[in-house]
Amino acid sequence: MKRIAWLTIIAAMMLVGTASAAYISFNAPQTVYVGDTLDITGTTIVGGLPKPTVNPGFSTEIVLYRAQYMKHEIARNTIVVQEDGSFSTTFETDGLEPGQYSIEIIDPTLSTFGSSSKVRQIISLENRSENLKIDAPLNQDFDGMLDIQGSIADLGDAGVQVRVERDGFIVYGPEYVATDKNGAFFVAVPISEGGSYEVAFSDGKGYIGDAVFVVAGTPDPVPTEAMISASSPASRSSPAYFEVDTRSGTVNIVTSAGIDWVVEYIDEDDKHHKVNEKGMLEPESVEVASRGGPVYVKVYPMSYNDSETVQVSASNADSVRVSQTAPGLFGDATPTPAQAAPLPAALALIALLVVVFARRG
Repeated sequence: MKRIAWLTIIAAMMLVGTASAAYISFNAPQTVYVGDTLDITGTTIVGGLPKPTVNPGFSTEIVLYRAQYMKHEIARNTIVVQEDGSFSTTFETDGLEPGQYSIEIIDPTLSTFGSSSKVRQIISLENRSENLKIDAPLNQDFDGMLDIQGSIADLGDAGVQVRVERDGFIVYGPEYVATDKNGAFFVAVPISEGGSYEVAFSDGKGYIGDAVFVVAGTPDPVPTEAMISASSPASRSSPAYFEVDTRSGTVNIVTSAGIDWVVEYIDEDDKHHKVNEKGMLEPESVEVASRGGPVYVKVYPMSYNDSETVQVSASNADSVRVSQTAPGLFGDATPTPAQAAPLPAALALIALLVVVFARRG
């Protein structure tokens, strides 16, 4: 009778212990490629319904082991259960050897997690970089382009994603480029300077491999484009007018400094523009998109008290000249030559007397 009673108590204790054990589980990919991040997500809730579980804030460790022949610890992270029962962590795989690995969650008391929990998983780490062959020189002279050429075995014409970084900044991609039936690819990436460029390759399966290219040399200095100019007196009441015979492209028009100039101009579409963004110390400048036709410019000082000769210079132009026809285009009166003023009456009388006395003599 006593034996039955003890068995009943032991069974009850086992049931209580089983009921109080928490549930925990995690997900990880079955296969990971060397260089990819191993992402792990987990939960302590089953089917959306709370089960005997741990409280938010509960933490333990999750370990990545090499499990090819003997188990060997590679890395260890701490996981923390959040309010919704979830947790996550990542392991980097750069530099790891391909083969079989194990992920295991540490049970802190050896009885915290119930038998229905998932606390370990075997994964396979594969190295795809062996399939990558680089044909372009890893050392190149600077010419404005980084040539990336090679092939990836077993890829075929599925295309490959290319990402180029320099000093931690992405300068190209990630962008897919075409591959032929042999997995061969070529892309020329514009670059602005020499240095070390890390190029990473991946596809729909994940990371494939990378290569480092070293570019020697620097860009040639950009020649300063010559500017041509013309000058004319300008005041508020008598502006200066110019005609700029442009070339196709972007034309920069700049005034001299020393006066707070106002610049108005009429472009090839007969649109009237007005610019006054600088003061006395800086020249006023405008940038005009041209098709190679004439642009008319009107310049005058902001102040009514200023009067000075203004020089107007232009780049990407064939000529700059003072214009006699531009005032009419701006709706201003066309300047006319000054008429000779009549002689004062006294001077006219003296002239008459000189003539009279000359005749009498």
